[in-house]
Amino acid sequence: MENIGDKHQDDLDLSLEEMQAVLESSYDGILVTDARGNVLIVNTAYLRMTGLPGDEIIGRNMQEFIQEGYMEKSAALMALKEKKHVTITHHDVPGGTIIVTASPVFDEKHRLKRVITNVRDMTEIFRLREELDKAREMEELYYKHFENRRGHVNGPIAVSNKMIEVFTTALKVSSVDVTVLILGESGVGKEVVAQYIHSNSPRKNKPLITVNCGAIPETLLESELFGYEGGAFTGAARGGKAGLFEAAQGSTLFLDEIGELPLNLQVKLLRVLENRQINRIGSTVPTSVDVRILAATNRDLETMVEKEEFRDDLYYRLNVIQITLPPLRERTEDIAPLSMHFLNEFNQRYKQQKRMSYDVLKELEKYNWNGNIRELKNTIERLVVMSNTDYLEVGCLPCRKKQEKDEGTSPVCVHRLLPINQAVEETEKQVLNLARQENKSSREIARVLGIDQTTVLRKMKKYGMQV
Repeated sequence: MENIGDKHQDDLDLSLEEMQAVLESSYDGILVTDARGNVLIVNTAYLRMTGLPGDEIIGRNMQEFIQEGYMEKSAALMALKEKKHVTITHHDVPGGTIIVTASPVFDEKHRLKRVITNVRDMTEIFRLREELDKAREMEELYYKHFENRRGHVNGPIAVSNKMIEVFTTALKVSSVDVTVLILGESGVGKEVVAQYIHSNSPRKNKPLITVNCGAIPETLLESELFGYEGGAFTGAARGGKAGLFEAAQGSTLFLDEIGELPLNLQVKLLRVLENRQINRIGSTVPTSVDVRILAATNRDLETMVEKEEFRDDLYYRLNVIQITLPPLRERTEDIAPLSMHFLNEFNQRYKQQKRMSYDVLKELEKYNWNGNIRELKNTIERLVVMSNTDYLEVGCLPCRKKQEKDEGTSPVCVHRLLPINQAVEETEKQVLNLARQENKSSREIARVLGIDQTTVLRKMKKYGMQV
């Protein structure tokens, strides 16, 4: 009588071809090695997920693929060494993110005989986790923004330590009538600091009077500042006119772009600072003024003094307290809250309900912002108007297009002659290093550079780089 157990065993004796067919039906990647790490069998899913060369993998040792840069470590070799289950995660494979589990197989005498490696594609799960993290980060950003703005709608936006220090100093000097010189690049918010000082001063009940010394023609600036008597010059009003110093009586006068003030008016301004008196054009009778002076410029006044383009005595008189505002590129922590503030402002103005996406925010933080806060504000306004969805779109970012154009004008600069092969290697190293800084995996680097991931791994190994 036929033994049923023997018949069952015969049914399980699969040929190599039948075993391969079974493995090919698996969605997971499967690789089997012997006790030395040599590949015995592998399915297509494994090759697709890992990027290993399918036509030459059978019979090769897993250590070879590490040496050739296909992987940094092998779960199969680790399982052989440790003689236990090993699980590792790879984020830089062609398929995306995979989890690799290697399980040792022992014979009846507990000798290690095989290692079976299972690979599962986790790209979608990790992508969803990343999207969830982004959503949580944006939710936290929105919450922090509106919490910080509660009760301080018109207050300054300062998150970075540099700007907190600026507004701490501004608040400290606001209570005394000391002259303040505010320095910084164009668009950094010098007028905001001036308004903050005035709003926290004993003069806050009267409006801040602002004059841009570079926007008014020199022939008119003197009369605008100091006023004139009737008949002082052709076209003068019969009853004369008070200047901005008199208009700012009991308040604060903010002289923006003070570096553009002509030398002849610098003398008159110095006299006001020293004597607290002005003379209208055409008058010999001085008028006392009770005005606090705040001045600002984006120019280097010390250099102008050296070139005799600005009076040294006026510079020292203005520079009693100096507040320097850092450019936006040096305080990227402020980009997000400023962007949220401007987004809210333009949503209200244009009756919109646009929201900030994580990708747009990261692009904004990467940009150089030569135009500082003014450029950022204009960019957010453009995004609110031009975006076709509820979220601001990366494709509408003018700053991104400009940066790509600027970077594309001269991608490689050669400063000295050297052999071509050496020049190629140096260029490759620089490009790979830049890509490595901006991307977290060899897969992303390969996508950005337009080459295979295996090529990226080999070249990075050649130049001693790590992802």
